[in-house]
Amino acid sequence: MARKVTLSHKIEYVLTRLAGFFLSVVPLKSALIGGALLGRIAWFLGVRRRVSRINISTAFPEKTSREVNRIGSASYANNGRFMVEFIRQGRMGKKYFMKYIAVEKTEALDKMLSYPTGVVGLTFHFGNWEYYGVSNAFLDKEISFLVGKQRNSLVDGYINRLRSSHGAKLLTRDVSMRGIIRISRRGGIVCWLSDQSAGKNGLVVDFFGQPASTPRGAAAFSVKLNMPITCGFMVREKGPYQRFVVKEFLMPNKDLPKHEAEVELTQRYTKVLEEMIKERPDLYWWSHRRWKRTTGIYSRQGQQ
Repeated sequence: MARKVTLSHKIEYVLTRLAGFFLSVVPLKSALIGGALLGRIAWFLGVRRRVSRINISTAFPEKTSREVNRIGSASYANNGRFMVEFIRQGRMGKKYFMKYIAVEKTEALDKMLSYPTGVVGLTFHFGNWEYYGVSNAFLDKEISFLVGKQRNSLVDGYINRLRSSHGAKLLTRDVSMRGIIRISRRGGIVCWLSDQSAGKNGLVVDFFGQPASTPRGAAAFSVKLNMPITCGFMVREKGPYQRFVVKEFLMPNKDLPKHEAEVELTQRYTKVLEEMIKERPDLYWWSHRRWKRTTGIYSRQGQQ
């Protein structure tokens, strides 16, 4: 059923396109500085700042209030840069990739590129997660994105055109098992994000010492099809310069019952994410209520 387009949707779409045009014509480094500034302003104005502070304090209870604020402000600055880069994604060609993105040679990357069948390529709300998926296309692999739908269908279409501007295929979250099997047989990579609360339908695993409901899909496909899971990150070094890194090449445990195998695999890749966040907490997007289904931390008072 087609989603109804309202006047507010049209206004949002026009403003998004105008912002996209402006950010596309401004020199890259100037646009990134502007994006970082807007991110820090959003933090200063308190846009989901309380949730972010709670999350950072939960993950790093040893941090002082000043350190929590520093991490939060830096995270918002990174997200501002990310939005600028996402808008300019259609201009990211092979030359851009070679100039600004260094590929870290890891055993997991070698295994991912040489594996004869499909791979589940997980990434997370860390660094520039959209660039991570796009960058896989420059490694001569068939890339598919598992994407959700925005409420505004006009903006949704615009975002997805940017995502597919380098030949990546887009899959909705209700994609059939048959589609994933076809991709696997062709040796492609199915990329999606897997670090937000999945509500009552998620698998509960430990994340920074707290139970967290985590999307089941990646582990379910991996266990069902015996597909390996890789954990990928785009690590910002300075300005537009970033490091493409694939950490871990995880195979499901065939000796465990199906549900236990899914939980065990989900815990393993969640631990990889946790260790990466410990290295660079400024690159994680903290504003999501990660523990909303499993703890009461967001209802507690005194967090400002």
